[in-house]
Amino acid sequence: MKNGKLVVVIPAYNEENTILKVINNIPSIVNLKQEVIVIDDGSTDKTFKLVKSTGVTIISNMKNLGLGYTFKCGLINSLKNGADIIVILDGDGQYNPKNLESLIFPILNNQVDIVIGNRFLYETSYELNFIKKLGNRLLSIFLSKILLKLDQVYDIQSSYRAFNGKIAKFLVRNLKGHYNYAQEMFILCCLYGFKIKQIPVECYKRTSGKSRLIKNPIIYLFKILWVIFKTYLKIKIKLLK
Repeated sequence: MKNGKLVVVIPAYNEENTILKVINNIPSIVNLKQEVIVIDDGSTDKTFKLVKSTGVTIISNMKNLGLGYTFKCGLINSLKNGADIIVILDGDGQYNPKNLESLIFPILNNQVDIVIGNRFLYETSYELNFIKKLGNRLLSIFLSKILLKLDQVYDIQSSYRAFNGKIAKFLVRNLKGHYNYAQEMFILCCLYGFKIKQIPVECYKRTSGKSRLIKNPIIYLFKILWVIFKTYLKIKIKLLK
């Protein structure tokens, strides 16, 4: 894919300490037009002001609406701006922007529709406490192997992902969840036959702020397992009709 357009979407919520570093470390890809869109999810710090000073596109939610809404907003606005490839990159600085080229390479070569960054295949300084690491592993095994019966275990919770335009349009039409949007997205892509690949990506321990996804890992694990199972059944039943 030459002379196409790449849009990097950065969801951000109170990321004043990291957002500029993330934006400044996004590499330029040869033969692609590039645009960065930051979705400010109702930040109360200086995130909006700092992003505005860089000149990149920023869309600000009036209040904190969550990652599911922000993700879909990013896809919609990227497609409006003519994106052929969309990359989702968190604004907290945990994922290395320099892995972006490797992430989009299989899509550039028309090999797959979506590429997911796998944090656990790359040896870096990234650390996760035992409970969270075990929970992520159980969720990934449950969805990849038990429900979807895939050949490999995917890093389901990873938020560093790349999409082609076709799958982005599909997700805008079909993605319904907010709390469980990442798992629903993966289930939809698998059951509807889209081609998925995962590659190792660097991920580092969060240096500022707090994760807004997991407060109590044990409660979250059981809640999301149940949500995943219900989501899978709902989509499977719809396909059988």
